[in-house]
Amino acid sequence: MKVLVLSSTPWSNDNSFGLSYNNIFDGIDDLRFASVYCNPGQPSNKFDMVCFQITFETLIKNLKNPKISTGKVVIPNKSEGTERNIKEQNTFDTARKLRWQVLFWARDFIWKIGRWNSPELRKFLDDFKPDLIFQPVYFSSYLSDVALFIKEYTGSPMVGYISDDNYTLRQFRFSPLYWIDRLYKRRKVKKVIENCDILYVISQIQKEEYEKIFTPPCKILTKCADFSEPAPEWTVPKGKIKMLYTGNLGVDRWKSLALISDAVERLNAEGQKIELDIYSATPLTEKMKRSLSKNGSHIHPPVSYETVQTLQREADVLVHIEGLSLKSRMAVHQSFSTKLVDYFNLGKCIFAVGKDDEASVKHLIDNDAAVVAQSAVEVYQNLKDLCENREQIANYGKKAYECGAKHHDKTTMQTMLREDLKAVCEDKG
Repeated sequence: MKVLVLSSTPWSNDNSFGLSYNNIFDGIDDLRFASVYCNPGQPSNKFDMVCFQITFETLIKNLKNPKISTGKVVIPNKSEGTERNIKEQNTFDTARKLRWQVLFWARDFIWKIGRWNSPELRKFLDDFKPDLIFQPVYFSSYLSDVALFIKEYTGSPMVGYISDDNYTLRQFRFSPLYWIDRLYKRRKVKKVIENCDILYVISQIQKEEYEKIFTPPCKILTKCADFSEPAPEWTVPKGKIKMLYTGNLGVDRWKSLALISDAVERLNAEGQKIELDIYSATPLTEKMKRSLSKNGSHIHPPVSYETVQTLQREADVLVHIEGLSLKSRMAVHQSFSTKLVDYFNLGKCIFAVGKDDEASVKHLIDNDAAVVAQSAVEVYQNLKDLCENREQIANYGKKAYECGAKHHDKTTMQTMLREDLKAVCEDKG
């Protein structure tokens, strides 16, 4: 089965998109992939695939000189990026951090008038002849336009995959520019989804809410792992309880982690009971550093993914945090943290901070797969209980593994995916 994937970034082993799709598809041997992507960068993955790249920069060059093509075929691991591509990406990374909405609109305008619908793109599609389009649903007008063109041009059936709330108005923003942008783009998001035969979603909350809005059936598809091996041996720590957090501290997450740091300091006042180690690449302000560097809490520089895995195996308790503010809760209301699947697979006790209207936290609560605190009072009390009843650490490690085996098993997840894709192609054949 030939599957075409349209993405913003290249399908690479060094970005989150590539890692997620590697995880989803690695092991389904009867699929052959092609990729169309719309940003600078070099694809790099283990799949035997062909790629086609279109960038903002080539669109501008083509507008100045129509003889310059807007797109080109790229072979993974063989082509090289350019200085200008890196600068282009940095420009929009900076804009994203500063929320320069007008700059994003300027980019969208260039895509609107640009000649991305090129003979080269059509030839690429003609040569590959996809049996099916697997479409990540982005909150992007130009990516939606490209997706709808590919769908119409190839006549292939399409399934969608959405991992963030890119449609509803359940958002906390005061900027009128934000709302103008969202009201415009959500119409295109809906058009893409309504052209899909199946919509894969990331969480139960998203499934329940989107099934009420859209026509295609919704199914949950998350990061998965191998749970076929015997479960880990769970032990009760005798010395200090070693807690570990690895990840970003944006979207008010640092404030939730600070609540844990405060509780650790209080509990350590009468002797060292808990040690919290924090590894994050997020730039920290002095206020954040003060809030996270207390008696028993330590901030470390970011480390490699391999080192993170080693640290997680050595820890007693793995920390998952979400923001507690209304704005933070709305931002991650439908989103599921893929990092939790790694925690489940390790069979470690999870200590989570967040509200039950956040999809990741609700998943943990529904499956009793973590010690969950929804307030500062609960953070302290739950940590105190862990110190006084340490067998909970082993018990919740077992529950975490059981949750992973039930909901995120790789064999089960990929069997569903393979059968769905095959059924969609046969129905349209």
